[in-house]
Amino acid sequence: MFGTRRQWWRRSAGRRWIALALAWAAIYLVFALAWAAGAPGYPYGRHWDPSPVPVSLLDAVPAQAGVTVIIAGTGLVLISIGRFLITATGRLSARFATSTILVCCLGLVLVGDYRPLMAVARVPIFLITRTFWHVAEGRVGVGEFVSAMFSIPALHGFWQLGGILVLLMATVEFWRRTRSGCSDCGRPPQLSWWTTRSGARRWGLIATIIAVICPIPYAVTRYMLLFGFPADGISRALIEQGEAQTPGIWIFGAGLATLGVLGAVLTLGLSQRWGERWPFWVPILRGRPINPVVAIIPAGFVSLLWPGSSLMLVRVNLQKTLADSGAAAPDVAHLLLSPMNLWVFWGFALAGATLAYWLRRRPDCATCHRGEEPMRGVWRSRSTDGATGIVGTAAEGR
Repeated sequence: MFGTRRQWWRRSAGRRWIALALAWAAIYLVFALAWAAGAPGYPYGRHWDPSPVPVSLLDAVPAQAGVTVIIAGTGLVLISIGRFLITATGRLSARFATSTILVCCLGLVLVGDYRPLMAVARVPIFLITRTFWHVAEGRVGVGEFVSAMFSIPALHGFWQLGGILVLLMATVEFWRRTRSGCSDCGRPPQLSWWTTRSGARRWGLIATIIAVICPIPYAVTRYMLLFGFPADGISRALIEQGEAQTPGIWIFGAGLATLGVLGAVLTLGLSQRWGERWPFWVPILRGRPINPVVAIIPAGFVSLLWPGSSLMLVRVNLQKTLADSGAAAPDVAHLLLSPMNLWVFWGFALAGATLAYWLRRRPDCATCHRGEEPMRGVWRSRSTDGATGIVGTAAEGR
């Protein structure tokens, strides 16, 4: 009984994601029309953030122009998703609809900002530093800090991130169906090399290494600032001034850096054995298989947060540097060598590592058995590639 329900749930996944995408776009369109009619709560504008540089690209444009962009984008998404519902083949219209959705997802990333990321990262660090060191963000109240973090722009950012997820999943499931994918697992009749376990292990290791390296330089600079050493363009005088104006600010920064280091350590598990079985130092669970969802959900969530946040930080730093007409060579060098520039690659690398982990951990399909077939592509085996000399084994298709 439960097996039948689970198979029905998987087979309806394509329609389910399309329905979620339609609902997301329709709700977003309703809000945009309300904002156009003068309803409160428009999430963009300079009044939300006192920064001299616009946090989001849409903060710099009038509200009418921003609302027009949202209405146009959601309208295109609704038309494209609707096309997925009425066509069963990958014709030109479906390809155009796919391109439209991908462009809209890219637009959501470009207009995104760091407020959702700050809400996730700063609230736990605020509570910890306030509890154990009695200093946090200039002794701001807990309620005031939490409400500031989860402001309307931040909640709107979470809504946009959810939209990116459902739009991409709806697109993937549509193309699985049109390319004769298995109704249960979605695998196509013939696997490409990068979707097999061996292929995912190879390129996933590269993505994991990049994702692990990216946060380390930032963490090192924040630990240096904590102990009074100049780093990341911040002099010793600025360190003392910052501590005097906002007590505990460098402890707070070191806490954020520690989250990055812990994330880097956990990212290693996406390509290590202890990411598949609980390690010996975990009580009760040691030695048991790890459900892939335990790693995929948090890693996927964090990878959604990073691209828009990192691009926004790089853009803001660039605008601040260019706005200073007397910017000297050291300022430009600091801009180019800032450790936060690596964050642009962090989110995409973590997303790739998470995808590779899922491809590697998904079981062979009991319905189509396609997970057991040899792969095709540059990593084909000798047995399937004849005398071409390409290295591999037939077992790599698993």
